[in-house]
Amino acid sequence: MKQLVCLGVIVVLLSSCVTEKLQISTKIELEENSDIILDSSNSWTTSRLEGIHGVGWVSNHEIEFVQSVKIGTDEHHESIFKNTRGIKDIISGEVRGEKPDISYDIYSVSPDGRHIYVKLNHMEDEKLVAEHRMLSRDGGETKEIANQAIAGSAIWLDNVHVLYTGGIGDGGVVQIDLQGNITPMPALSKLMEHKDTGTRNIEQVTKIGERLYFVEGSEFSYIETSHLDNPVIHRLYDKSVNRFYPAPDEKQIAVVTTEGSQFGKTKSELLLLDPDGNSIGNHLESGEYFNSISWSLDQSKLTYVVMKEYPKKYEVHVVDMKSGENKMIYKSGNRAASSEMYWSPNSKLMMFIVDRSHSTLESKPDTIIYEFK
Repeated sequence: MKQLVCLGVIVVLLSSCVTEKLQISTKIELEENSDIILDSSNSWTTSRLEGIHGVGWVSNHEIEFVQSVKIGTDEHHESIFKNTRGIKDIISGEVRGEKPDISYDIYSVSPDGRHIYVKLNHMEDEKLVAEHRMLSRDGGETKEIANQAIAGSAIWLDNVHVLYTGGIGDGGVVQIDLQGNITPMPALSKLMEHKDTGTRNIEQVTKIGERLYFVEGSEFSYIETSHLDNPVIHRLYDKSVNRFYPAPDEKQIAVVTTEGSQFGKTKSELLLLDPDGNSIGNHLESGEYFNSISWSLDQSKLTYVVMKEYPKKYEVHVVDMKSGENKMIYKSGNRAASSEMYWSPNSKLMMFIVDRSHSTLESKPDTIIYEFK
């Protein structure tokens, strides 16, 4: 059910140039398990889709979603749920293409949204095995992939080729096309090997533009995709990098740095880098933990979740990259906003998920959508 949520809250907002330290709105005290949507009719409107978990945009008015419905109980009186996946028109409410959902270990969508690389691990004769497939999002042909890697990640290089980085003993790095053809990448595999452990501690491999970014240990680096057959690592930033989020045009990169715990609390900072690894102004925000950092596709806005009293208080912020204005648009005492932030193709709508369940056995998601004016 789509329900308009409008709560009048007076918020003092301070703005400055993006190259200076950005300020956040005034603090609002929350009771445990409560939430506030900060609404301003001059800047945005909000809507809530109850009971569904949005997982991406198909168009500017359609989202892909997952829904869990209780269908009964077992002999131990435990609830039994059925998960489905479909596409919902947020204007008409029409649902199409609904089918049983499978919880894949990897679910990687091509840049044009037409194909999905999936991996599903399962036990077979007391042995863990993996099934790799290339799915057509329109329900067309499914291609079996002769890749047996149990661990690893799938990164789309373009709309036709996937780069798969396997774990220890998984056969190294390979390139896979839509027809299932597998091409070994020996030079890239050797680069990612460690002389002692067999594999380097490389995480969050992300392809943006002509660069393949990654974090190794606490260092932020990249490889040029035009030189994957003869790769060279370029270091960008080496100061306790935890995660990174390049803008689609690569002109700015949001980076999270994390220091060791002090008095049981972790100190993290969100800052901006240019393509050469130089800091752009001061940090945007400080907190215990950052999550769900996402750029709008036109690079005009940056959204993030910051946890100030982890895991009790969540704040959702949106930064206008032109004016430098930083607005807190949502604050919660729930297990909220821990999902990804999803931007529509026209960069005017953004959605995230709030989970109101107090049980790990049952999910009670709401999909919250912001429309920015």
